[in-house]
Amino acid sequence: MNSRLVVALLSCLLVLTLAACSHSSGGGSTNMRIVNVIPDAPAISVSVGGNTAVSNLPFQQLTNYIGVSSGSQEIKVTANGGASNAIDQTLQLPSTQVTYIVFNPVASASALLVVDGGLPAPTSGTFAFRVINVAGGIGPVDVYLTPPGTNLNATSPTVASAAFGTVTGLQNPNPGSLELRVTPAGTKQVIYDTAAQNFTAGNFYEAVIFTVGSGQLVNVAMLNIDDTGTGQVNQNLLANFKVLNASQVPSPLNVLVDGNLTLSNLPFGSVSSYVTIPAGNHTFGVQATATPGADLLDVATTLSPATDTSIALNGASGALTATILADNNLPPPVGRAKIRFVNSSPNQGPLDVYINFSKQVSGLSTNTASTYIEETADASLGTPFEFDFNIAGTTSPVLKLPNTTLIAGHTYSLYVIGVAPALQGLLVKDN
Repeated sequence: MNSRLVVALLSCLLVLTLAACSHSSGGGSTNMRIVNVIPDAPAISVSVGGNTAVSNLPFQQLTNYIGVSSGSQEIKVTANGGASNAIDQTLQLPSTQVTYIVFNPVASASALLVVDGGLPAPTSGTFAFRVINVAGGIGPVDVYLTPPGTNLNATSPTVASAAFGTVTGLQNPNPGSLELRVTPAGTKQVIYDTAAQNFTAGNFYEAVIFTVGSGQLVNVAMLNIDDTGTGQVNQNLLANFKVLNASQVPSPLNVLVDGNLTLSNLPFGSVSSYVTIPAGNHTFGVQATATPGADLLDVATTLSPATDTSIALNGASGALTATILADNNLPPPVGRAKIRFVNSSPNQGPLDVYINFSKQVSGLSTNTASTYIEETADASLGTPFEFDFNIAGTTSPVLKLPNTTLIAGHTYSLYVIGVAPALQGLLVKDN
């Protein structure tokens, strides 16, 4: 199903959105707030009825309410400086306040039009709160508003099972300084956390949950439903990392984060699961299990909020290196798998990469990764591929990987590891 049809269906079916996808014209005015959570475009521009509503709105940014014409209006969203026409749809805009949320990667961009005006007043002494889940690939989520530090195991969610592409009903929590946390529905695994903020009795709030690039973590834009449509993105306090041991250190490796042992006994050719730690600056120390306490490598890096990072370790004890890779674990389009290639051999040199005998990557240098490549694949049993690696610029293969299966809906990294001529391929499903 193409993205424009998905958008039209969602716009017609959403509770508290449009009454109908009619095409009658109107002469009134709509106050529209625009939220850009398309993760793979630096900025978007939006026109309504042929008039520019906003230009170059950056990712994770939003406008206040903007006056546009109500009634049947064509809405166009362009990305990448107008090079990509992400959305072109006609919607019936009511004469009230609305929020227009643009989400998903550009290739499958979608939008929700959510009516903010005319909502029932919250119960006396409480505030009104609802959730809009546009976090692709995450699934339904639970949202908690609690006094700071509350044990989630001892409480129930404020909003339970907010499904992707939907707007929940209004809840009426008690006001105060509250911590907002998000978990996958039915679990207590925190995938979003942020500093406590004040929620005032009588006010209306809506939390837009979206993805930045992680396959597990999310970010939240907290929107006020008020006269001007104020709001902001409250960055996740969490980030993910994992480690590949492609080194030539004889013993397994331990990995310390800021001096604390975090991964233990990681053998050659193995990749850890993602580990969730606070976002921000960290120092990763690497030690051989045979010589605990003696760092073979210390590397400082910054983990951005709500992102996934892979750290590939390569080289011998006296020349250990770490390659920091930003993982893009957003779900690929339906019927596609996504893969990148990483050269983690210390002595092989640049490689050309062939997929089913067709060259797709040229001159992949040591300790570098290719861009992601999408391939058509089966979603249940997967589809076999042949991946061949040649010395760059030659027809001389150094590694052949026939019958390597990719499953649609997943993201992979294929690492070339080991010392030439005894190279190995390591396929890792990142999401």
